[in-house]
Amino acid sequence: MTDTQCMIAVQEKDNTVSAVLLEHGGELAQAGKTLLDSYQDYEQVLDLVNLGDLKTLGQTPASSHSYWRDSHEDDKIIETYADTEVFDRATEDQGDYVEYCYLYCKYEGNFQWLVRDFKTGDKRFKSLANALKH
Repeated sequence: MTDTQCMIAVQEKDNTVSAVLLEHGGELAQAGKTLLDSYQDYEQVLDLVNLGDLKTLGQTPASSHSYWRDSHEDDKIIETYADTEVFDRATEDQGDYVEYCYLYCKYEGNFQWLVRDFKTGDKRFKSLANALKH
């Protein structure tokens, strides 16, 4: 398990964005692949984010380690943004803090995973499926 941190976010039906931090295993080959393979159901993505900040990401919300649920932290930490544009601007310069930012949102008519890979220097969100192909 690596110490690569990432942010995992979901666009909610009212267009707000809720986001949590994943402390370990955030790189494309781990978190990216798990999110793409195991989290294609909107409700399951909401359940994951509603756990608050995560130590590890599992194949399901139940198998993920949540600091609030599993380590009995006092506060459940979930960041909330007014919409995807605000989230985009707020996370644009997070490269010193996280290496990847994953967003499950309405894109080209369907909900799908996008990723911002801060290591590339390109701050735009791109299709996670395409990023994993390269």
